[in-house]
Formats: sequence, structure tokens, C-alpha cells
Amino acid sequence: MFGQRSSNAGRRLGAALSVLVVCVACGKKGPPLAPRDLSPAPPAAVLARRLGDRVYLTFKIPNTSARGSGPYSLDHLDVFAVTIAPGHVVPPNRDLLMKPQVVGTIPVRQIEDEEELEAESGAPTTAGPELPKPGEETTFVETLADAQLQPRVISKPEKQKPEKAPAPPAGQRGKNGRGRGGAGSSSTGAAGMPVVQPGPAVLSRYYVIRGVTKQGKPGGPSLRVIVPLLAAPEPPRTGPSASWDATTVTILWDPPPSRTDEVPGVQYNVYAANANAAGPVAPAGAANAAPVAKGTPPPPLPLNPLPIDATSFTKPGADADKEQCFVVRSVAAVGVPPAIPAIIESDPSAQICVTPKDTFPPDAPKSLAAVASAGVINLIWDANVEADLAGYLVLRGDAPGATLQPLMREPIKDTRYGDRTAKPGVRYVYAIIAVDKAGNRSAPSNRVEDAAR
Repeated sequence: MFGQRSSNAGRRLGAALSVLVVCVACGKKGPPLAPRDLSPAPPAAVLARRLGDRVYLTFKIPNTSARGSGPYSLDHLDVFAVTIAPGHVVPPNRDLLMKPQVVGTIPVRQIEDEEELEAESGAPTTAGPELPKPGEETTFVETLADAQLQPRVISKPEKQKPEKAPAPPAGQRGKNGRGRGGAGSSSTGAAGMPVVQPGPAVLSRYYVIRGVTKQGKPGGPSLRVIVPLLAAPEPPRTGPSASWDATTVTILWDPPPSRTDEVPGVQYNVYAANANAAGPVAPAGAANAAPVAKGTPPPPLPLNPLPIDATSFTKPGADADKEQCFVVRSVAAVGVPPAIPAIIESDPSAQICVTPKDTFPPDAPKSLAAVASAGVINLIWDANVEADLAGYLVLRGDAPGATLQPLMREPIKDTRYGDRTAKPGVRYVYAIIAVDKAGNRSAPSNRVEDAAR
């Protein structure tokens, strides 16, 4: 009896321990999960243009994670730059992407935070400047002052590993199996000496852009852009030379007064004068520059699609009494094929302004015809197509050779006219002239002759 009770108690204790083990196993934690990688993708479509002493960097703000999908975080972008002397070591990213090389910080609009604030307050958030947001193109501008023109060395040349000496011929081996030199011969050449990496051919400034998460983790760096720091060409010389016709405006200029040895040949780009504003510019040499607003304009675009060799430019559009102003920049292409030449443009020239005057008459009206009836001679003609047409004047004279005079003081809009002042039986000669809003009169139309009944 006692043995049976002991056996039952043992079974109950075993069952309890099994339940306890199962419960403990249920609450056991697995291995820690790796933190999510929220780093943003590299900025894309990075382009650089140098206009005078300003470098324009345009690029697309990343809107995906570094993996191309999934959540990401982007608080701001850092712009890194360093100037490298000709032939000196080009730094790898591990040296370039360091805090001392930050020349500007671009805050990024936090869409998620704004949406949360709007949901809590029920009102749109309007505090602070409107910053660029992910997926948009933005522009960063740096002024090249003395500090930016000074080259720096931020990397040391890597050392080449010593090459293993080849085994000497069997007949020249010593007792220890090595060459007769004893302790093994070193390789010939520059073993152990610094390796000079190919540097720029001219003084150049290197730029890289990288996004940073809210937690301070950097994303992928953009591709590098290289801007030569050669002396920019001088701007062209301008004068009062300008002309126009009914549909175009032409401006002229003279080449720069001198040319440097660095950029001996120049071409030209023509800009509308109001497109020459630079927008927000990073303080020269200042890190953590002021925020770049969403409205920061990109570099101005020339009116000509490609640099031109001529010293004149004709632009469609010649609105009467409306001033048009232009500036011209000298353009130098620096680079040796097959590399893509870098474009350096001069400061803008003085403005070239022209105010066209409308001295161009409209075309003569066409296809004038006359139909006489009782007490009236009806005239009809084709309409002119000039945009500034004011109307028509009807000319009349006694046939056959009288001088034609207008029948009205102000132009009429219609392309038909009934002459009810014609005397019955008298033959008249008619013609039509077109008049524009500037008062210019066309040549007369074809003549017609008829008499009222």
C-alpha cells in the first residue's frame, strides 16, 4: 500500500516537473534580432557646374533605403569636399568622408513628423523654411575663396607589400636550401616604398554627398564629381550692338580682352539676365552651412543648347517696346579625351539690353473683290494673320487714275465693307491697306473697279 502511494506521488511529481519545464521553455527568448538597417540610398544624378567662383552641385535626394526597398531614415545630407594638388594622392572615401571635410549640411523635410503634428493639432505645420524632401532635386552652391583653392593632403600613400623573391636555380642553392645570399633576397623594384596613386592633372576639388539617418548613421555616398580649379576665362566685352526684326532679336559682343594659358580657347553661353541669380550660397569655407530651402534655384541654363563659337546670338521673339536683357559668359572645356571635359564658365558680362521698336508693317491684304448693287458697292477681302493687327482702311478714288483716299479715320475690324456713299453710275477704284497697333501701314491690296446702280 505504501509502495503504491509512493509510486503515485512520484508520477504526480514527474508530471508537475514536466509542466514546469514546458512553461519555462515557453517564456524563453530566442537570439537577439539584428537592428533594422534604415540607412538611405546614395544621392543620385549628381552634376557639377562651375560658373566663375561658384560651384553648383545638383542632385536627387534619396527616397529609398540602401537596399532599394523597405523603410529608411533621412535626417540630412552632408556635402564633403577637398582640394587636391596635381599628381597628389586622391583620397579614398574612408579619408574623404570625415567631419573635417564637411563643407555643408542640407536638412531634409521630415514628412512623417509633419503628418503626425498635423494629426495632433489639426492644422498644417508652417514653422521654418520649406526644406527639400526625399525624391526631389536640390542644389547646393559653394563659393571658391582662398581656402577652397588651397590643396590638402588627407591620405598617406599606401605601402606596397614586398614581393616574395623567386627561388634560385637548384645549382645555386646553399646548404639550407636558400640562395647563396643566405637570408633570402628581397624583390627588386619599389618593394616597401610608397605607391603614388594617380592624381589630378590640374588643381581640382572633389565632392561627395551622403545622407545621414535620424540616429546619425551614414548612408551610401554619391559618385564623386571633380571640378578643375583652373583660372576661369575672362568675360566677353560688350557694346551697344544689338538689332531686331519683326520676329527676332540679335545681340553681339567681343571676345575677352585676354586669354590665360590655362584655358586658351573659349566659346560662349548666352543667358537671360534675370536667370543669372545664384540663390542661397554656402559661406566660403564654412562647414554646416545654412539650410538649403526647397526653392533654391538650380544653376542658370543658357539660351543656346550648346556653347557657340560665334560672337553673336539671335533669339526668337521681338515684342515691341519690351526690353530684353542678356549676359554672356566665356566657356572653356578642360579635359583630355576620353575623359569627359569639365566646363568652366566666366563671370557674366555686362548686360546687353535691347528694346525692339515695331517699324515693320503688316502684309498687304489679299483677294479684294467688289460686287455692286443698288446704291452700294460691297467689298470683301481675306483676313490678315498678324498678331498685332489693328484693322483695315478702305481707299477709294474716281476711276481711272484718281489718287485713292481712305474712307474712314479709324481702322475697321471686319474684312468686308459696303460703300453707300458711292454715286450711282460713277465708277470708283478701291484698295485696302492693313494697319497694326503701332500705326504701321501695309502696301495697298490689289485694286478693284466698279460702279453703283
